Amino acid sequence: MLPRVSMAFNLTAPTSGAYTKNLLPTSGNTRLAPGNYVISGHHYFTDSTTPYFTLDTDSLKLGVIPCAKNAAVSAPADAPKGQLGEKAVPWLKLTAKEGATGRLQEVYRVETAGGSAPSTCAGMPASFQVEYSAQ
Repeated sequence: MLPRVSMAFNLTAPTSGAYTKNLLPTSGNTRLAPGNYVISGHHYFTDSTTPYFTLDTDSLKLGVIPCAKNAAVSAPADAPKGQLGEKAVPWLKLTAKEGATGRLQEVYRVETAGGSAPSTCAGMPASFQVEYSAQ
């Protein structure tokens, strides 16, 4: 349910049809508008195959976890679409790689909404983002 609801929030501002301006707060002390939600961590990639999660915030230190994909399954056919109508990304099980802290061992991406890459990049800017939500 939460991924479906969260897709209603634009975390980037539209500019000429593409989403380019990041509206996410940069400080761990701030909250995510419009719902005043506490930020629980950040996720990014350190290279093309290593998703990295940091669950250390200014108020809570849970650890960091570089990951490797362990398993994947397609999202259900009725999974919520993204803001631009894209299909939901697959559900994943990720396992810790060397460097994980705080006893973190696994990350699961489930209940996804949106996020699939477009079928073609024709007409897209050289760099763009496809928003998705997951539990």
